[in-house]
Amino acid sequence: MTATLVAAPPGTPFIEVERAFDAPRDLVYRAWTDPDIVVRWLGPRRLQMRVDYWELGARGGSYRYLHAGEDGVEHAFHGSFHRTGADPYTLVQTFEYEGAPGHVSLDELRLVERDGQTVARIRSVHQTVEARDAMVAAGMSEGLDDGFQRLDELLAAGLAGAR
Repeated sequence: MTATLVAAPPGTPFIEVERAFDAPRDLVYRAWTDPDIVVRWLGPRRLQMRVDYWELGARGGSYRYLHAGEDGVEHAFHGSFHRTGADPYTLVQTFEYEGAPGHVSLDELRLVERDGQTVARIRSVHQTVEARDAMVAAGMSEGLDDGFQRLDELLAAGLAGAR
């Protein structure tokens, strides 16, 4: 298992994440952008995910999804996808937790091939240091790591069951 590296430098509104996956970049990109696959890995195992809408095209799009626990409580997230155009393996999106309206982050995902692996590099820019700190304190690292472990399992199976 590969470690998920998360850095939140003091005094900055940034979170940087790096994680290597033992799979080709095309497959990792598909897992990150196909909503039928995303629902199978994004977030902690203890939560069920459902997509309200997920529209990603050549010029961008938008999304909204919900995570629900066994207690039935739902947590909704939404945002807009933006395409950089320069690199087809880079995805920029806004991210907003509907439980904290108005706190929007701008996230960039870059998928880089390195030594037979695909390295996902994520940079999340928050509006304030306090908003960034709240995201970290909410258990973001644990949720990311659990989701990435689930993604490892799907990639090892060649995304078995994906449409």
